[in-house]
Amino acid sequence: MFEIVESGAKISKSQYKKRLPELRFELLQAQFALQKAGIPLLIILSGVEGAGKGEVVNRLNSWLDTRYIETNVFRVESDEQKRRPFYWRYWRKLPSKKQVGIFIGSWYRSSILKRVQDGIKDAEYDSELHRILIHEQMLAKDGMLIAKFWFHISKKEQKKRLRVLEKNERTQWRVTEEDWKHHDQYDDYKTASERAIRKTDTADVPWHVLDASQDRYRDLAVMEILLQKMNMALKYNGGENESSAGKNIQSQSALKPKNILDRIDLTQAIEQDVYSSEFDELKLEIDYLAWQCYRNGISSVFVFEGWDAAGKGGVIRRLIQAMDAKLYRVIQIAAPTDEEKEHHYLWRFWRHIPRDGKITIYDRSWYGRVLVERVEGFATEAEWGRAYSEIIEFEQQLTEHGTIVQKFWLHISSDEQLRRFKEREITDYKKHKLTEDDWRNRDKHELYKDAVHDMVAKTGTEYAPWNIIAADDKNHARISVLRIIRDKLEEALKSA
Repeated sequence: MFEIVESGAKISKSQYKKRLPELRFELLQAQFALQKAGIPLLIILSGVEGAGKGEVVNRLNSWLDTRYIETNVFRVESDEQKRRPFYWRYWRKLPSKKQVGIFIGSWYRSSILKRVQDGIKDAEYDSELHRILIHEQMLAKDGMLIAKFWFHISKKEQKKRLRVLEKNERTQWRVTEEDWKHHDQYDDYKTASERAIRKTDTADVPWHVLDASQDRYRDLAVMEILLQKMNMALKYNGGENESSAGKNIQSQSALKPKNILDRIDLTQAIEQDVYSSEFDELKLEIDYLAWQCYRNGISSVFVFEGWDAAGKGGVIRRLIQAMDAKLYRVIQIAAPTDEEKEHHYLWRFWRHIPRDGKITIYDRSWYGRVLVERVEGFATEAEWGRAYSEIIEFEQQLTEHGTIVQKFWLHISSDEQLRRFKEREITDYKKHKLTEDDWRNRDKHELYKDAVHDMVAKTGTEYAPWNIIAADDKNHARISVLRIIRDKLEEALKSA
């Protein structure tokens, strides 16, 4: 692959100067057009050390409107990054719909380093590359334009550039022992990189492998390719993006299976004296276990979904009574903000993933994509349809990092919900909990019920299971949740 690229491609200074003014103008106009169309642009710069990634970044920042560009270099892993799932560091830095993001040393760097430095086997390496492929396709399907560039120079040219930098007192600091180590392993990196490019080169997110031996050619080639990709994205923008406003698209079947919620025994209850005694005991146990998990670096994510008035808030309040406030955060999810709408829907949830030892409690979650957004038509069928696999991948990354993931659906009958609604209407300190949306959602009860069934069926996994809690009796719901959490914390500590 790379031998073919080593063409010694060049462009004269006169050709470069002739094309430069027009190209800069066209790129700037394309950037503004992308902003107007709401298309985020992610530029990934990878390649041989010393091939000029930094110089290209400088060129991009001088040619485009820097107010909307953010460059991120991923090299040294910070303490915060080590204590969270691997992709957390990248999700936090993804560009919004009005931004251009530039990544140097992206998700490719880590996998290639592990291949060369740690000697991971083919199967593990290919598994990591497949995850990259899935990640990039997910972003592309959500509307992000991704431009991937690999800058190649020969081993001889790399050595020459490192020597030139070392000889100059002002630049010798830029050459490190690690650079020379990588040079000595040039052939190993070359083989690993070829495999990475082959495995992640797709029609939606292709690689552009460039001869970077001449700066003018490298820079102009990047800009020309980038302009072409931006114009293509603008041309096809909206062609496949069906507007779902006001629609209620549902996949229907003549023979639907019995809904999983119909199988739940809602008569289950716990007497008050039994509840009080067990609650006090569970509080002590969970408090102890939460601190042990903290000391062992075991993080937890607890997700609460359920019908309106099902008692999510009450369960969460009992749970946090059992833990030290220094260990947990409660994230209440409402309609996305303008900033959140500018990103992939999972972005706002990745931001709150706990560091090792800590706990994040989500009062509603990413499952809004396949519940309210599905039923209310805020997402197209294609968008919420692919969300199931995206969510599974997201939760798998959390659990592979060692995070406990437990999901709860609080289920109540329609009659019990109506009773609680009416109680809220006449109780001063509860009136604020009842909204017009709550009443409107009752009219779509069956649609939501179908959506819940699909959600549980499609995203319930052995590592991130759904727990459907009978919640007509609040005591039963609260104790059931606390028991499950206690048992999961104990199980995690035994495996630590």
